[in-house]
Amino acid sequence: MIGTTLSHYQITEKLGQGGMGEVYRAEDTNLSRQVAIKVLPDEFAHDAERLARFEREAQVLASLNHPNIATLYGLEESDGKRFIVMELVEGQTLAHRLLKGPLPVDEALDVCRQIAEGLEAAHEKGIIHRDLKPANVKVTPEGKVKILDFGLAKAFQGEMSAPDVSKSPTLTDQMTHASVILGTAGYMSPEQAKGKAVDRRADIWGFGCVLYECLTGTRAFQGDTITETVASILKSEPDWTLLPAETPPSVRAVLKQCLQKDPKERLHDIADARIEMQDVTLRDFEIQPVVASALIRWRLLPWIVALVMLLIAVASTVKSWRQPEKAQLPARRFSVSLPEPLSSNLHYLNFAISPDSMQLAYFASYPNSRLYHRFLNEQEFKPIAGTERGQSPLFSPDGKWVGFFADGRLKKVPTAGGPVVTLTDNIGPTIGGDWGTDDSIFFELLWTNIARADALVAGATVETLFTPDAKNNERALLWPQRLPTDDLFLFTTFAGNIVSANDAHIVIGRVRDRSTRTTLAGGTCGRYLPTGHLVYGYDGRLMAVPLKLSRVRVQENPRPVLNGVLMNPNTGSAHFAVSDTGDLVYVPGSMIRGRDSLVLVDRNGKQQSINLPRGESESHIIDSPSVSPDGLRIAVHMAKANDDIHVYDFSSGALTRMTYEGGDESSPLWTPDGRWLAYTSAPGPVLHLVLKRVDGSSQSEPIFGSDHPRYACSFSPEGNLLAFVESHPKTKLDIWTGPITGEGTPKPFLKTEYSESSPGFSPDGKWVAYQSDKSGRMQVYVTSYPEAKDEKQVSQDGGTEPRWGPFGNELFYLSGNRLMSVDTSLNPTFRAGKSSVLFMVEPGLYLTEGLPLSSYAVMPDGKRFVFIKQSQVNPVTQLCIVTNWFEELKRLCPTGK
Repeated sequence: MIGTTLSHYQITEKLGQGGMGEVYRAEDTNLSRQVAIKVLPDEFAHDAERLARFEREAQVLASLNHPNIATLYGLEESDGKRFIVMELVEGQTLAHRLLKGPLPVDEALDVCRQIAEGLEAAHEKGIIHRDLKPANVKVTPEGKVKILDFGLAKAFQGEMSAPDVSKSPTLTDQMTHASVILGTAGYMSPEQAKGKAVDRRADIWGFGCVLYECLTGTRAFQGDTITETVASILKSEPDWTLLPAETPPSVRAVLKQCLQKDPKERLHDIADARIEMQDVTLRDFEIQPVVASALIRWRLLPWIVALVMLLIAVASTVKSWRQPEKAQLPARRFSVSLPEPLSSNLHYLNFAISPDSMQLAYFASYPNSRLYHRFLNEQEFKPIAGTERGQSPLFSPDGKWVGFFADGRLKKVPTAGGPVVTLTDNIGPTIGGDWGTDDSIFFELLWTNIARADALVAGATVETLFTPDAKNNERALLWPQRLPTDDLFLFTTFAGNIVSANDAHIVIGRVRDRSTRTTLAGGTCGRYLPTGHLVYGYDGRLMAVPLKLSRVRVQENPRPVLNGVLMNPNTGSAHFAVSDTGDLVYVPGSMIRGRDSLVLVDRNGKQQSINLPRGESESHIIDSPSVSPDGLRIAVHMAKANDDIHVYDFSSGALTRMTYEGGDESSPLWTPDGRWLAYTSAPGPVLHLVLKRVDGSSQSEPIFGSDHPRYACSFSPEGNLLAFVESHPKTKLDIWTGPITGEGTPKPFLKTEYSESSPGFSPDGKWVAYQSDKSGRMQVYVTSYPEAKDEKQVSQDGGTEPRWGPFGNELFYLSGNRLMSVDTSLNPTFRAGKSSVLFMVEPGLYLTEGLPLSSYAVMPDGKRFVFIKQSQVNPVTQLCIVTNWFEELKRLCPTGK
């Protein structure tokens, strides 16, 4: 719709969506004004009877002309679409404002007085709203209240003239369909909930619900389900003790009369409520002028002036007592339930809050691995199409986009709905980033560097800003944040000798000269806040310290400001996010102490545990299993604050550390003779392929050095050739081969515009199985070696990580959470049968999403498979939110300002 024209209305922006249609901002090109357009649902627009009824009602609604009611301009049609043209009201809804907590009493009375004035004007013309709630009230930047969607409920649904139970409104958990527009559950009058006819007293009930919520910050009638909410409306009373102590008694009385369940006992006219609030405002919050008589002698004038000044001072004190500053609102805590658990991949920060605190996004876990989004004034999260496997969401500064990382690329998607835009080519795995106000996205690249890309340009160039400082033994830069002071960045650095993320450093870097300066030693995942604080994670807590950006250093000792925050000791991810307006979102928990393990899975899917002994750390993550040719040992990549290669021995049960390079070592691979291990080593910013004898009799020997990351994947049967993958910024993932002995140099085997990876030599060395995304999704292929001819596609429904059986007559691969098997023949040419499911990979077994990690290995007998059993972490099904958290932060950690 955006960019299209309906009649003489140019659509420019989507504003929202509900049961009565989608709402857009548009320009009226005839009158040169901004309007709001609501496109009616198809099921409504093609119902002749309902449409005729709506047209009759719309004529009445268009006659409403009141400063507290958003004007309905008319009903029009263009290109077969029916739409309503309305006044465009700028500002935020009352529902958005109430997310921050209750209004000060005088502000609540002023807002509700204006609502009452609008209702009064409509009721005098016989028009009833029927769906009055905070989401249908807007407050302009000037403080003017506008009621939205006035009378549209009747226009859409028609009037019910008799208490016919069969015509009672349909209630669903979404409350957004056209069948439920007679009222939203939490604000629906008892007679509406029972399906009875309604009159203006239904609006008075809704008004009472809104007034109560403005004063208390909570709904008058609540429940975990819609059924419970309706039951509360019919049977329960609001908690009157929540009303502020300074609520005038007369307002309490009016409020209770508005919320009488029997319409006969309810306030009959909204004008009575309006008059009472207007009188209360005059009595309690304004100063009556004092007029001195002309007959008073001049010598009494000083006393009169003093008396007036005293009255002004007293009134000012009373007013300030009754109207506290918004910044002093107390912090409020509540939780938000997630429709699917948060991703179990806790290396990453997989949720985000928008800068204005109005939206949340998160990445759900397997099997529905995708992003979910929610406006906080709505009732539920919704999946975002096209975001499968999308990690580390981040909002644009204006909240109109969600950025994320998927399939090794940086992408973005509109929060109002629309296609996904791919911003970069393959950049490999990354932990997270920050969307700057200059429309640049800053992120950690390959777990090593800090880079930037333009958020506005598809296919943007990736620019490296900071790399690890070898002099300080740095090997990883993580969690970047662009600081408000020009040219400065905040990020976390990992040195090559630390034991856990608690030993990391938080530094500030200057782009101009690429210099860095340690700000704080012992912490991770730092964030600078508008309050002048540096907040970061340490040992399952949030710590805070005042930070002077002008001096690039902290001023005092850090203080704990929140206990019980989930943290990953290996990557340093502290699971919290803070909005610019001062709201905190976090996952309750502590330092994860989990230990992954190994399992053998037979061809029927039956698991046999391999109990690893306790090693150097009480917490570790393992991946990329590689089985020795004799099947007696398994090499794994063990991820801690520093990553190393370990070897498990079946006969002794020992787990032996093999690498001590002081950096990250990953992706182990056995040579065919079982005497050497090839792996990727990253002692600094460059990742090398190296060889090392398993018996430890020699140091590691670098092979195939490059400026780009390389990962060992498969040896030829004779062991003289190595197939490996290189990650290149222009050609993405490419397959290379090279001799590990002699004078030969490595050469590209498959290097195209697409990503080719996970190569595996066949047992006779004449074929290579691999995965490629050239079809638009990852599939498994087999091609000849060394010619790369006679290519055959093996998988049909997606495939990754191909592995040959020991005799070349079978090929395995993963398709989602299924391990597939296909019969193969190698001579005289390659042939493949139909793929079949060998077994389903159960939840809890680790499935990677690409290099440099792998999910499984095949035992030499071809009858068993090695998988990683992830340590059990309780599923995260809720996020905790603390509104107005900045006030609590400043109390716990004063900045001295």
